[in-house]
Amino acid sequence: MACCTTPYSSESIRRRVIGWWTVVQGILVAAALALFVALIWWPKVGLHAFWDVLIPAAPALVVLAPGLWRNICPLGTVSQLGRRVGGVRGLHIDARWQARMGLIGVVLLLVLVPLRHPWFNLDGIATLLLLVGAGVVALLVGFVFAGKSGWCAGACPVHPVERLYGTKSLLTVTSAHCKSCIRCVIPCPDTALGIRHGQGQSTWARKATWMIIVGGFPGFVWGWFQVPDGISIGAAEAWMWPFGGMLGTMVLWVLLRSALPNSDGWRLDALFAASAVSAYYWFRIPALFGYGVYPGDGMLVDLRGTVPAIVFDVTRVVLALLFVWWMVIRTPTPRPWMYKPPQEKTESASVAMTIGLTA
Repeated sequence: MACCTTPYSSESIRRRVIGWWTVVQGILVAAALALFVALIWWPKVGLHAFWDVLIPAAPALVVLAPGLWRNICPLGTVSQLGRRVGGVRGLHIDARWQARMGLIGVVLLLVLVPLRHPWFNLDGIATLLLLVGAGVVALLVGFVFAGKSGWCAGACPVHPVERLYGTKSLLTVTSAHCKSCIRCVIPCPDTALGIRHGQGQSTWARKATWMIIVGGFPGFVWGWFQVPDGISIGAAEAWMWPFGGMLGTMVLWVLLRSALPNSDGWRLDALFAASAVSAYYWFRIPALFGYGVYPGDGMLVDLRGTVPAIVFDVTRVVLALLFVWWMVIRTPTPRPWMYKPPQEKTESASVAMTIGLTA
């Protein structure tokens, strides 16, 4: 008598599900190309669509369903084109270099995000070049490195945030990129149970990434919202507040971590993660409707005079409490972001080249 061990144990059903994911990915890649056109010909529309619609939705999606985000991210889709069209296996990376690539992603995130204020938020071509540059890098590392190891689980600047926010996923989805597992990353961030920063820290790069993204991110987010948009603002001023805030919360996190027993460390990390995403929406939701720290910056629709400010004050308090409950207090059954695809029959290590680099 047949026994179903997973929701997608039937190969035909699994392929059909992956096919639907492929359709969604194609639609989003087409939307990205349309965004590129808008950034050139209608920059105001393109800037609003990207910075004031897509980006504000992303943190909440990563909190609730990081697997869904990783399936539909256009840059992730682009990074996997080599596997789809040419069966590229690529180079396997050892754990130390995997950690270093993750740290590179964090550095890119921290350097680039403050530059939104003087350039990217205001200039369609600058945002276009940023997105095209990220797409080219994702495509290249996808061809060079095995599976998702180069971009999705490596140098992608968003991946450290996924691991920060996505520790209590609402659901588990089928992997749309991996038809079979080639063990490109161990442990796999998609299929491991409850993977988070701070687990298995054995290299300086992983420890540095953990400290920066968990301890420093709440202050970085807070500091980012203390800077106005404007072409007169230089890079130094754009970086000053986010990096200053990051240093402050990082020091606080280190002190609290050293004072707490190791068994309570994960809860402190979760509290800092909830603080980071709460700080983002605390400032971002009012700003979208004209009630930001700097009215007009990051505004999608001006509701001043139509909707009282108290509505947005209540909204951000409710969201902050919701994130704290979801990420800190709530104790769900641990679940991975994605179901593990079947193991490839041919041992990947025997057919793929390996990067033999030492620390």
